[in-house]
Amino acid sequence: MLRKCRWWAFLLLVLLITAGGLFAAGQAEEAVEVEEVEGFHWRSQEGAVVTILANQHPWVEIVRPKIGEFEDLTGIRINLDVYPEDQFRTRRTVEMVSGTSVVDVFMLMPGNALDQYHTNNWVSPLNDLMNNEDLLWPEYDLDDFYPAALESGVRDGNHYTVPLLLESSVLAYNKEIFDRYGVEVPETMEELETAARKIYEESGGDTYGITLRGARAAATSQWVGFLYSFGGAWTDENGDAAIDSPEAIEAFEFYGRLLREYGPPGATANSWYESNSLFQTGEAAMVYDANVFRPNFEDPEQSSIYDKVGYAPLPAGPAGSIPHVSNWGLALNANSEAKEAAWLFMQWATSKDMALEGQLTGMPSARRSAWESPEFRDTNEAPDWAESTQISYERGQPQWNPPVINIGEARDAVGEVIVAAILGDDVSAAARRAARDMQAIIDEERQ
Repeated sequence: MLRKCRWWAFLLLVLLITAGGLFAAGQAEEAVEVEEVEGFHWRSQEGAVVTILANQHPWVEIVRPKIGEFEDLTGIRINLDVYPEDQFRTRRTVEMVSGTSVVDVFMLMPGNALDQYHTNNWVSPLNDLMNNEDLLWPEYDLDDFYPAALESGVRDGNHYTVPLLLESSVLAYNKEIFDRYGVEVPETMEELETAARKIYEESGGDTYGITLRGARAAATSQWVGFLYSFGGAWTDENGDAAIDSPEAIEAFEFYGRLLREYGPPGATANSWYESNSLFQTGEAAMVYDANVFRPNFEDPEQSSIYDKVGYAPLPAGPAGSIPHVSNWGLALNANSEAKEAAWLFMQWATSKDMALEGQLTGMPSARRSAWESPEFRDTNEAPDWAESTQISYERGQPQWNPPVINIGEARDAVGEVIVAAILGDDVSAAARRAARDMQAIIDEERQ
């Protein structure tokens, strides 16, 4: 009798376990179905392989150690192919021209190369992916990007890049020199010239009022902020060259006068290195250049004014304060066979967490959240630099190069006018020549 009871107890236990298992299985199946209905899943492209072509850039050093985390999260395998910048640009072009590239995602500066890549149909539009709820990570937050960062990757209403980082230019000034000569931080172009003149004249020419890039094409990326702030533009509403407009000529003349009358001799040979060096040695009271040079200005090993630097936005001209913004982004190969998996990587690589990590290592983020995070604010030792940079991002114009495919030739033409302005030559005549040259490029590319 005891054995019989034990047998029935055992049978009952088996039945209960089996029923429980079936119930749990049913619950699991139901959970999977609910998960599918909810939409986005990191593992929706599990098993895919995505190849990334990247420039040897600080961003790579941030993302490389974390690729394993992405692979574990998604089940997607990543091939990261990295080259020094010159080799990278050559390799990227070769891959695109071949038409048989296995590259899925590549780094791209929209202001440098997107027009060419868009015209040649080498990049895939991202709009359908961005609007697909099953593929858009709910926490990705496109609105967190500064508008100029996203707009730089837009052509014909379509997004072609997502931003990795964002740069602009700010006015850096020597606080000690400003105090010595009783100069206030300039907020307008008129005040900028007044400050440069006062310092130069009262120092007897021993201190340059300002230094700027003056070496032809290299100067165009900084002069463009003056172009926009004086109300000019690269092209008019018809897309024709407009660098000989009255506003553009005024911007050329103002930029040239600053350097000719209050700047260093030989400024037409100065690119970013020479110009910034004059500021770092205390020879110039101000410099207007890229915000990424802050570490150079504040490094005791290479700057004699490391503890005397202040920062401000570009002073306002007749049209306001409108600096340029430029950025690296990630683009999707039009011929990629793993677009959905590549899009998941692009979102993860440009997420808020990755942006903050870059921000904390000195890579200026394209996301507001990184700049506003307590982690950054609590460790940032130059709040005026951060504020000036954020203001520049909000105001910035993403078209920092002439809107043509042959950017190099167009920048050379514009650079000749900058040189003429610095030398005191006939700026109007130089601007008309440059406009003709640029228009010839535009007309050729329209054919």
